Amino acid sequence: MRKKLMAILLSICCILLNVSPAFALEGTWHDPYGLNDIYEIEPTERSPRNPVAGQSVRIHSTTWPVESGQKVWISYTVNGIKKTDAGAGWSYNSGNNSYWEADLGSFAKGDVVEYTVHADVNGTNTKTIGPFTFHVTDWEKVKSVSLNSYNNGTVVFDVKADTGNFSPKLALSFTDEETVRFQLSPKGDGKFASGISGYTVTENAEKVEIKTGKLRLTVTKNPYALEVYSYEHNRVLTSNGGMGKEMSWLTDGKDVIGQFRDGYLSPSDERFYGFGEHYDGAEKRGEVVETYIYNQYQNQGSKTYLSVPFFVTSKGYGIYLNTTCYSRFDMAAANGDRYVFEADTEQVDSPLLDYYLISASTPGKVVGKYNTISGMPQELPKWAFGLWMSANEWDTQSEALEAMNQSKNNDIPATVLVLEQWSDENTFYVWNEAAYTPVSGSAAFSNSDFTYGSKWPNPKAMTDTLHENGLKLVLWQIPVLKYTPYSYGQKDNDEAYMLQKGYAVSDGHNGAYRIPESGWFGNSLLLDFTNPEAVDWWMNKRAYLFDDIKIDGVKTDGGEMVWRKDTSFHNGGTDLSMRNAYPNAYIKGYNDFVKKKTGEGITFSRSGTAGVQSSGAFWAGDQTSSFSAFRDALSAGLSAGISGVPFWSWDLAGFTGKFPSAELYKRSTQMAAFAPIMQFHSEKSNPSPSEERSPWNVQSRTGDNSIVPMFRKYTNTRMNLLPYIFSEAQNSAHVGTPMMRAMFLDNPEDSNTYDLEEQYMFGRSLLVAPVVWEGQTVKSVYLPEGEWIDFWHNALTPGGMAKDYYADVDSIPVYVKSGSILPLNLNKNYEMGGSIGNDVENYENLTFRIYPEGESTYTLSHSDRSTMTVRAAENFAADTVTVDLPASQIPITTQVFGTRPAKVNVNGQALQEVNTLDGFIKAQSGYYYNQNEKLTYIKTASGAVKKIELKGVNKAPYEAEHASLNHVSTNTDKSGYYGDGFVDQFADNGDWVEFEVYSKEKRTASLSVRYSAGVTAGQRTVKVNGVNAGTLALPVTSGWNAWNTADIPINLNRGRNTVRISYENGDFAGINLDCILVK
Repeated sequence: MRKKLMAILLSICCILLNVSPAFALEGTWHDPYGLNDIYEIEPTERSPRNPVAGQSVRIHSTTWPVESGQKVWISYTVNGIKKTDAGAGWSYNSGNNSYWEADLGSFAKGDVVEYTVHADVNGTNTKTIGPFTFHVTDWEKVKSVSLNSYNNGTVVFDVKADTGNFSPKLALSFTDEETVRFQLSPKGDGKFASGISGYTVTENAEKVEIKTGKLRLTVTKNPYALEVYSYEHNRVLTSNGGMGKEMSWLTDGKDVIGQFRDGYLSPSDERFYGFGEHYDGAEKRGEVVETYIYNQYQNQGSKTYLSVPFFVTSKGYGIYLNTTCYSRFDMAAANGDRYVFEADTEQVDSPLLDYYLISASTPGKVVGKYNTISGMPQELPKWAFGLWMSANEWDTQSEALEAMNQSKNNDIPATVLVLEQWSDENTFYVWNEAAYTPVSGSAAFSNSDFTYGSKWPNPKAMTDTLHENGLKLVLWQIPVLKYTPYSYGQKDNDEAYMLQKGYAVSDGHNGAYRIPESGWFGNSLLLDFTNPEAVDWWMNKRAYLFDDIKIDGVKTDGGEMVWRKDTSFHNGGTDLSMRNAYPNAYIKGYNDFVKKKTGEGITFSRSGTAGVQSSGAFWAGDQTSSFSAFRDALSAGLSAGISGVPFWSWDLAGFTGKFPSAELYKRSTQMAAFAPIMQFHSEKSNPSPSEERSPWNVQSRTGDNSIVPMFRKYTNTRMNLLPYIFSEAQNSAHVGTPMMRAMFLDNPEDSNTYDLEEQYMFGRSLLVAPVVWEGQTVKSVYLPEGEWIDFWHNALTPGGMAKDYYADVDSIPVYVKSGSILPLNLNKNYEMGGSIGNDVENYENLTFRIYPEGESTYTLSHSDRSTMTVRAAENFAADTVTVDLPASQIPITTQVFGTRPAKVNVNGQALQEVNTLDGFIKAQSGYYYNQNEKLTYIKTASGAVKKIELKGVNKAPYEAEHASLNHVSTNTDKSGYYGDGFVDQFADNGDWVEFEVYSKEKRTASLSVRYSAGVTAGQRTVKVNGVNAGTLALPVTSGWNAWNTADIPINLNRGRNTVRISYENGDFAGINLDCILVK
């Protein structure tokens, strides 16, 4: 018995000896770069990731499990010489891990440090990770330059640096007379670009001058300095002398060039705009801006999906840093008198600092030139500019068609339906619940291979129905092959083939890169869109959607998915360059495929960097339903436009979070109607109650029965404006300027426009000032110099001032720039905002609305890209306006803003006047004057060119009901008034009406006052710019429904004037005041 017990004890001891202790050290981990995420630093990284001489280097690591007796240390060598191990101190425990930090101290430029992390428990069970290596760098900068050559479109300087052994070279070339390209090669072996040859070079002992017809560059040799002078602006645009940090590179002095840096001096009143789509304001002086695309769900702040290393200044130029690597712009933040930009580089043989300094007459033209360099915007189909409808909860064919029916039944014209929840959650190219036999990873399906289920019983029939009802179909896509913890036949076949062929992005270590597990689509493979063969394979899988189903476009979501320093691509790029550039390649791959399949399809995307504007349209990502997010979206739209992206949108009233209030929904709808792309979308996939941001659902959820009528008005107004919107889109695509234009872009001489971030120009003619604060009903709108007309009320207003505009919850301030020609599609009753339908190919009433000032032209683009140009000329001194219409296959209506003409001629022949709108609608030709709108309607038949002449016509009057009023009121209870009404109760001492009046020049004018004095004659005092101009006798009229005019000469200054008509001592009798006319 005793022997048996001893045998059992010995067996137990043997077992224990062969089993690790329960709390033995299992491992240690250190990753010098982590995900290489600039915003979230992992607790096991090296700090700094890329050490610079003099910086203390700290090695962070972790061990597990948590156990006493652990020790961590770092063994390392410097330039091959072993150093004393550095012990790591314990920092903290978290979960099952202990975290450690070791300080290696600082190093000198050129040092090569190799280190390994070790850990043990009480001197046993040692674990190691490594070795890791870093090269210590420091800054070298241009000290002096000497002219090398200036032939073949390139001016080359030899550079002497302040330190180091390189032989750098600096090259300057001109892409045009106003754009200079700088390229610096620290090693002197870079390949430089050449430009135009139209420049001269002169040199003396101190300086080199390079001149084009528009610029003069003065390069001081020693110490190096640069000054850029513009002949067009007649001043220095910028200079860099004496800063101390200009034109530098970060190097180990041997092989590594890690970063570039340059900068310029900046006066305190200079403003900076652009840098991509930014939610935290469009103007960036005093801030540090980083070029780094990032998927930030909600509350983006300074982070962005769409980041562009380009900015425009208020001083007439911009800078485009030609790199897709991470870059950083200190815009007078660290030092108030300068800005500095830095850019990472990939470790290639001959890295270059490469940037353009672009000048032009206006900042808007600078943006256009930037686009000619980085890539012109894509021409979009006309249907892209109607209403887009989308909701994640539409995950069945019946729901998609119900959305279509609801829009029709509610008379809300939509042109695009977007489906996100259409596919399975595995392949993302097969319709959900479709039955099929999996095929090999190399093969592709056709529509006949599927037996469709109850969710999507017949996608082809659904698409046909949408097309028959004027809607295009856009389907959601993502650039990943999704990881699933379960087997899924077709997805597994595709993954195996993708890995076999090397079509996935590489991890840089002969394996496939997988998206970090913590990220969106974690652990999934990412298609390498720089590999043409991989793109062909991927798109072939989706070809049946276009060939058989006949879809029209793709929503290319995501793309901000490249992490880790070693990640590599078919084109040789790594995480450094492809972090920002991957979305461009991804979107271009889809965009090229869509265009190949449809001829004019579209991609709708959210991420990218410089050049991405060449591929489709963009939306602002994921915002909450709040007024704060609404304002963020407006900033995003303005900054995206300044950054070269003209076709932009956001999810009106927000994508997620609390369901929008009726007020937020109305205000968002108003702005969306005057945005490049108008769309609603919502996040939740199966909510109860419905979360979709459709007007019918918002009306139901909020109980506000005015939602649908309001939405109907604005979507119909957008369709009225579609000829204008599409023509402006074509202009943007051709010249590169934004559709949604920050006010300073066209008004750089007016410093009042520099900080306007809650209004914008929509195209070249419409000023839009959305109300973006909850509860606000009075909007301050700044009108630049010139004259403006209220779009809704046709009320004339001078510019050069801010105007308080009353905008109830159903209204948005919109002004038309005087001299504009607006092409419109109006319904049979010529109603703005009336029912018009969603036909984008044909016009019901093609109308040109003309606001005469000087000479104007406008080119209308039709859906087939054919054009017609209309010309108008005003000569109010001779009481005439002429309009030249081109030949047309359809009748055209022309509307001219002004007074009633004495007669209208077409091609020299008198046109018959029609006294009612009804009569005008029925007439084949003729003209009709609408005195409320102050528009002369002129209908001309199809056929040859037409010259329309309005005789006896003058500039439209200024309406009293839109003037400043004191102790008087407005009314509409009499007939025969112009505009929206008239002023009444103008009967007591102290009453006055004050008009703002614009004059192109200082002059004496005739003031004509239209009034009614229904009982007895009256008198009023007239003051101009505060100076008494005299009294105005107002003879009695034949009743209060009769109107008369009285004239008085007045002296006007150039620009804005005030004209006050007042009841003062000596004046008498009550009158009604309609308007004033300045001749």
